[in-house]
Amino acid sequence: MTPEEIVAHLQEVDASFVERSDIQFGQASVWIPHHKWFEAATHLKGCGRCRFDMFTFMSGVDWPDDNQIEVVAHLYSVRRQHHLNMKIRVPRDGGRVPTLSGVWRGANWQERETWELFGVEFEGHPHLVKLLLPEAFEGFPLRKDFLLMTREAKEWEGREEPGAPDSSPRPGRAPTTTTAPDKGGAH
Repeated sequence: MTPEEIVAHLQEVDASFVERSDIQFGQASVWIPHHKWFEAATHLKGCGRCRFDMFTFMSGVDWPDDNQIEVVAHLYSVRRQHHLNMKIRVPRDGGRVPTLSGVWRGANWQERETWELFGVEFEGHPHLVKLLLPEAFEGFPLRKDFLLMTREAKEWEGREEPGAPDSSPRPGRAPTTTTAPDKGGAH
């Protein structure tokens, strides 16, 4: 199915599945309302035309101006070889999304990671505990309002430190040479 056909199919099955859609880079992105998130996912996996049998990844996008987190679940059909991005926006504080871990087992740890790094709760998740950070860690490191400790200790202007030698080798840059190498020819 083409990206346009996937969006049209979802709208035919249930017009309320699609709040809006977008097609970029050969992939469809569909914004799903909260009350249809689980139902749309179940349809996409079980439908013979779609057959989205692989939950590839999930992440979030912090939109501080809107005070929202956008959750993005990328789906792939191994048999049909097409992609879909399911998207949903939730409030930054107290945002909740129904879990998809019962639909795709691969969603389990990715929902945990999204919860841990963005603070989005997944309703009905069987084991929502931290994966990457220590239990005592506070905050959500992938939100744009999370303060980096290095910036708290010392402000960085984005320039090299004063007095740093210009000729010192830096990662990704070849060291400078001042003499021509000996070619080993006639003297």
